[in-house]
Amino acid sequence: MKIKSIITIAAALVLFFISNVLYAQSPPNDNRSVLHEMVVKMVDEEWRVVYKNDETKSTIVAKKNDRVSWTAEGSDISFQFDESLFGGSSFEIADGDSLMRPLAPGAKVGEYIYAVFVRGAGVFAKGESPPRIIIDRM
Repeated sequence: MKIKSIITIAAALVLFFISNVLYAQSPPNDNRSVLHEMVVKMVDEEWRVVYKNDETKSTIVAKKNDRVSWTAEGSDISFQFDESLFGGSSFEIADGDSLMRPLAPGAKVGEYIYAVFVRGAGVFAKGESPPRIIIDRM
C-alpha cells in the first residue's frame, strides 16, 4: 500500500511540473483589447492631444483589437485619419463629448499621422507634433 501512495504522489508531482512548464511556455493572450484614453485640451498654453492620465505622452502604440477614445475639453474638435485606420476618415465631436473607435480589421502595421482641428481656436492640436498612432502588431 505504501508503494502505491508513493507512486500516486510522484505521478501528481510530475503532472504538476509538466503543467507549470507548459503554462510558462504558452504565448500571452494577445486578443485582449486595450482602450487608449486620450484628451484634446489646453496644456501649457497650447492645444494638445495627450493621454487622459499622462499629459506627457501622446503617441498611441496599439495592436489588433485595441480601441482609442478622445474627449474634447474646451472646444468642438474635428479629426482627420487615414481611412484604413478606423474605417472612416473624418469625425467631429462637441466640447465635452467623446469619440471611441476600434482599430479597423484591415489596418496594417505602421505609423499613422492624424490631424485634430480645434474649431473654437482655429488651430491644429499637437501631439508629439503631429499626433500619431503606431500599430505595433496585428
